[in-house]
Amino acid sequence: MCVGMGCLDNRLFVERFPPNRRRERVPRRQDALGGPAGVGAVAVAKLGGKASLWGRRGDDSTGDQIEAMLRANGVDTQGFRAFGACTSPRCEVFIRPDGERFLFPYWGEGLPADAGWLPPDAMDSADAVLIDGRWSEGGLRLAEQALERGIPVVLDFDIDTPQVWELARLATHAIADEDMAESHGGVEGLMTRVEKLGTWCAVTLGEKGVAYGNERMPAFPVKVVDSTGAGDVFHGAFALALAQGRQELDALRFASAAAAQRCALGEVPRLDQVAGLLNESM
Repeated sequence: MCVGMGCLDNRLFVERFPPNRRRERVPRRQDALGGPAGVGAVAVAKLGGKASLWGRRGDDSTGDQIEAMLRANGVDTQGFRAFGACTSPRCEVFIRPDGERFLFPYWGEGLPADAGWLPPDAMDSADAVLIDGRWSEGGLRLAEQALERGIPVVLDFDIDTPQVWELARLATHAIADEDMAESHGGVEGLMTRVEKLGTWCAVTLGEKGVAYGNERMPAFPVKVVDSTGAGDVFHGAFALALAQGRQELDALRFASAAAAQRCALGEVPRLDQVAGLLNESM
């Protein structure tokens, strides 16, 4: 179960960023699915698992497009609820030739925070929960249900608010990004603070790999085409691995390979593509 945001990306493949002039021609653009929980759910589905997305969208054409993309990738959208008089999330993404991306997210407007509509049996068919913090009220409610059932709760920890820190306390596993770590005294500082909550913690570092405990796992060396959503794929793959009963280090390696293939292929990878990269590295 993935909880949080699904959004519509407008991806612009630019020749330089920031631009040199006020007007710069874009050689290529693409509409694509975005949002940490949404992309994480697609990663789970393409890597051989079953995924559902629970969250909010507007009852608008953007929301319809987001939901269609989710369904086309095998994600169950029964919990992805449309609300009238609201606008769905969108994100402008600028992607340089070296694959580095710059995000300008719009989280939508009018989407209700209340999570009272979530059913009490929502967790009954789940083996793990991935929460992205964009809808903290829903995340908190479902994290509590998951813990009552002994189900792993994975937090995509990239937002610094009191509500998301409460999610970090409830989560069994929190995986932060480098920006989050830098705002809390670096990798070691953030990990120490999270681990004091009783939560297992790791920090993704892009091409520098992933930090966990006192160790570093190197990244898989690939030629980057587009790094958009690599972290989202990482979190989805990690949550899937836990749901399958794997231990943390095995889950980290699987997730690292999945994220690397996202960067190399420019799309969420299939299980056979991730397995191929893992086999090459042995």
